[in-house]
Amino acid sequence: MILAVAQALVLVVGSVVLLRLQRGQDRTLAVTFLLFAATVVTNVDPLYRWLDPLLGGQNVVTVLSDCLMVAGTSTLLWGVAKAVGAARPWLRTTIVVACVVVVVVVVGAFVALDRPATTTTFMLVAGDQPAAAVYSIAQTAYLGAALAATAVICVLHLREARTAADRLGLWFIVLGGVLGVVRMVVVVVMDLAHVAGRLDVTHALSLPYDVTTPGAVLCTASGMLLLVIGHQVARRRTSRRLDAALAALEPLHERIGTDNAYPESTDAATRVSRLIVEINDGARRARRPLDPDDRAVLAAAESALDDAAGTA
Repeated sequence: MILAVAQALVLVVGSVVLLRLQRGQDRTLAVTFLLFAATVVTNVDPLYRWLDPLLGGQNVVTVLSDCLMVAGTSTLLWGVAKAVGAARPWLRTTIVVACVVVVVVVVGAFVALDRPATTTTFMLVAGDQPAAAVYSIAQTAYLGAALAATAVICVLHLREARTAADRLGLWFIVLGGVLGVVRMVVVVVMDLAHVAGRLDVTHALSLPYDVTTPGAVLCTASGMLLLVIGHQVARRRTSRRLDAALAALEPLHERIGTDNAYPESTDAATRVSRLIVEINDGARRARRPLDPDDRAVLAAAESALDDAAGTA
């Protein structure tokens, strides 16, 4: 239980941090954190024993938390794909369809089970039923596949990482994906062994399960946090570069730039772009080439704009 509480604490704190860091931005990863947090929190033994009787005392909280984990893994895959620029309409459709199918199978298997009264060891108690194996394997296979796909996306985009936090975050998610795949294999073998009455096999695999389950969650959660932090670092660095470009461009603009009567803007990138255009227009009208120092100022400003476009 101590490990579950530690996981819950990390995920709850991480949810708050992500919601704060991603104000005014896409919050898919923050939603993922919230779903993971809800899953882990509801499985803390004292809270579970209090909640489940309120819902009938037949382990309904188990299926709810497992469905939340399926949803959280789906948003993780989509959120990471968006974070690294790999989001595609076909991928979103595939994720949604797969998530719905898995949830339907999980709920159907749960309904078919001869469910015990409230217990914090649901699969140990009900795992000898074939329906329990279907219930567990369906979600576990999906979680493993989704984490593996997330890890592959991260590996393919490692070279595009702009900060050390980005690179570290991607590697943490890759590690979480590896642990997720190992966990998938372990759980499938345990479920089949339990149905076959081979409890010695399930006991032998309890340690790998106990390591890979929190390991996959914590590594993936840490990776998500680092990706968001890396994005924030890149945005602040870009903001400083744009401010420096504005400071360097304004004297040059006053000296040779034109006034194209652009509407007012508070966006630094827009202002830099307009100053560059007006300086080039002024140089063309004056029919004199820019000196090397002026060209260097413009080149630095254009580089800052490219950086801003990459972190938008």
